[in-house]
Amino acid sequence: MSGARPSALGAQLDLLAFALGALGRRGGRTWALVGGLASAMALLSAVVFLTEALRAEAARARANAPDLVVQRLVGGRPALVDVASAEALRPLPGVASVRPRVWGYLFLASLQGNVTIVGGSGAPAAGAPGGAPPADGGAALAQGVMLRGPGECVLGLRLAEALGVRVGDKVAFPAAGGDEHGPGTALRVVGLFSSPVALWTSDVALVHDDDARTLLGVPPGAATDLALALTNPDESAVVAKKTLLALPGARVLERRLLERVHTLSYGRRAGFVLGASLPALLALLALAWDRLSGLGPAERREIAVLKAAGWSTADVVAEKLYEALLVGAGAGALGLVAGYLWAFALGAPGLREVLAGWSVLYPDTRLTPAVDAAQLFGLLALVTAPYLALSVGPAWRAATLDPLEAMRQG
Repeated sequence: MSGARPSALGAQLDLLAFALGALGRRGGRTWALVGGLASAMALLSAVVFLTEALRAEAARARANAPDLVVQRLVGGRPALVDVASAEALRPLPGVASVRPRVWGYLFLASLQGNVTIVGGSGAPAAGAPGGAPPADGGAALAQGVMLRGPGECVLGLRLAEALGVRVGDKVAFPAAGGDEHGPGTALRVVGLFSSPVALWTSDVALVHDDDARTLLGVPPGAATDLALALTNPDESAVVAKKTLLALPGARVLERRLLERVHTLSYGRRAGFVLGASLPALLALLALAWDRLSGLGPAERREIAVLKAAGWSTADVVAEKLYEALLVGAGAGALGLVAGYLWAFALGAPGLREVLAGWSVLYPDTRLTPAVDAAQLFGLLALVTAPYLALSVGPAWRAATLDPLEAMRQG
């Protein structure tokens, strides 16, 4: 650049402004690169956003799950457990309480999906995604009253919306065994509950123990499983071993081990999706390299004029890198916004079924974003950094063009 430079910062701002104008003059190629990079960023960010939201949802569920859950296995599959077997666990050191639970799934034709029926006689409570019903402390009454006796139910807010019912309406549940044409049971909705765990409000119906047994076909004296609360949750492994000795053939699920299961499960699914999309990203970067390394006649003539006007090689390299930075950062930011809208505004169609692995009712569940600044900057660097690296070679080659030769070629 010729003439006096007021300051180094002013010179860099001039280069940045020139780079912005140069991109505008080559609008077609610029928007093609921005669109491709933004699409790749949208896919990557949507996978990360959805995975982190699912992990946070699972963490909130674990916070209210029992310390231990004891199931009975028959033929390798969970079966009903005898309520009397709880007496063998109450005297164990470290066990604060043992609560038999009656819960299970019912298919509702109106929703074309399963709802979780949870037996109880008091406050609505928790469930853990993929197999555990609600446990005390995970929900709060939003409307109406608590259960007062048989013939009543308390629904999650999202489930009530899906069914189109309000407090005071009746809900018809199918007969035990899922026979929607059987006599069934009609329960009056006396309350609605909210919860920090979106999954619970989307599929949980809290009913009286007697109604739960009727709906699920669980006979008196039997339960779905046993929920254990411990005096010291850090001793869950020790208590689990004692539980297996007291109830041979049982299966014990520890709450603290669920974190590892959820982390591995969601991480494996996210890795599968990202791995499948990696060839497309590499092909896009290869196309970007080809486009960046191919200088057109207009660019050659522009560089020749700039060199003839007194621009140094460093000035040209800096201007070309600024162009790459504007394209990479702009496309990255656009992709982040698109990924966020895809994951949370649209419900991640095409991704959620792969990452969540839940049944047909759950894709309507609204997830809470759980993304921090470090993840946003990491995602932005994941696309911007390779693009900038690919721009160094073409930028240097453009800067070293001889002005006269560039004019002849241009």
